[in-house]
Amino acid sequence: MANNGSRTAEQTIINQLTKAGWAVMPPPPNTNGYNFEAVKGKEVIAVQVKTHKFPVKVPHVERFLNFFDLPAARRFTRGLLVSSNGFTPNALTYFSNVNSQKVKLAVIKEDVVHWIRFADRPQDRLPQKLVYVGVFTCKGGVGKTTISAHLAGAIALSGYNVAIIDLDPQKNLTTLLDQGVILPGVGDEPAHTVKVFSLDEWDTSNPPADIRMAVCDCSPVFEENPVELLAKLSYCLIPTTLNPLGLNKNGYVIKNTLKAIRSVNKDAYVFVLINNYFKDEAHKARVLKEQYKKYFARLSELDDRFHFIDPDEVSIRNSKQLFYWGYHIYSGEPAELAFTPIGGKCAPKADFLNLLDYLEAHSDIGQFKNPDPASLTNLLLQDPLLPCSTN
Repeated sequence: MANNGSRTAEQTIINQLTKAGWAVMPPPPNTNGYNFEAVKGKEVIAVQVKTHKFPVKVPHVERFLNFFDLPAARRFTRGLLVSSNGFTPNALTYFSNVNSQKVKLAVIKEDVVHWIRFADRPQDRLPQKLVYVGVFTCKGGVGKTTISAHLAGAIALSGYNVAIIDLDPQKNLTTLLDQGVILPGVGDEPAHTVKVFSLDEWDTSNPPADIRMAVCDCSPVFEENPVELLAKLSYCLIPTTLNPLGLNKNGYVIKNTLKAIRSVNKDAYVFVLINNYFKDEAHKARVLKEQYKKYFARLSELDDRFHFIDPDEVSIRNSKQLFYWGYHIYSGEPAELAFTPIGGKCAPKADFLNLLDYLEAHSDIGQFKNPDPASLTNLLLQDPLLPCSTN
């Protein structure tokens, strides 16, 4: 049963559709993916309403877009995803990068449905000071370099010029990205860069003025990382894998890594992130996840800035894009990230933007601002399928 808030929001949309001449009806029995449908002439739209107390995040947008790939959605000419509390900036970034022609986003503001127009996105979301993020390894092969590169890419997609400081002696990031890559802006926004620096090239006392965030791909030997950079970290990520041997191989090392970080930085938020996550074996993944949570529960009790991230909330999924990332160094193609869609989808882009939402929600730094939904919208006057800007 829908709660009162959900029913009120749905009724607001139904009233507006009805006034515009739409016939509104519930979905067929046992149908998931949307709340109701509306018909007008040859147009049939599926409408999903989100009434969460928090803004809609990347996974909710991704799931609604995925619904339109299903056979059950073929009869719909459009889809409308409506939120009563707005969308996170990274959810909007993900949607705009997908460039869907079939789905539109909207919000309810003062009992009126409004389009989201991406040209209206607020530009001033930059942090007040340079923010440092460190990515550490617990064991070889867990994806430290991949995480560093694509986290930086997601930050660039979100509207920042970002630096990667390659502290790993193997210099894999320098090999993979050379001097860096350029990520396109949304709509009329300018492109943003991911620039790669070696430690010798990075001046901690005088960093580049256009860089507002820096991701450190840290050395696997903790003592080889410069203390002055470790002390500046606001976030630390420790990627690992969810498999039967994962805790046995990595748990002890993660504990020691947290201890080492705390020896030079008492304030950084430290997150354990599951990389290369498989959801195919739902029961097995759930059992393993609970074991990981139990293992790290004591650390979380002792350190309120340490988090094991539930992989069902945020994880980096196994995907072809990430599996083949780095192929460009053998094919001779320009350096790039694994953000190119396959079949119109890009799990890495969704996952790393979702990670940014998580970092903002589980810290008090707040450099990723959630703007007022009213600043993102353009009034829907009559017909929700009138042409409007979605770029």
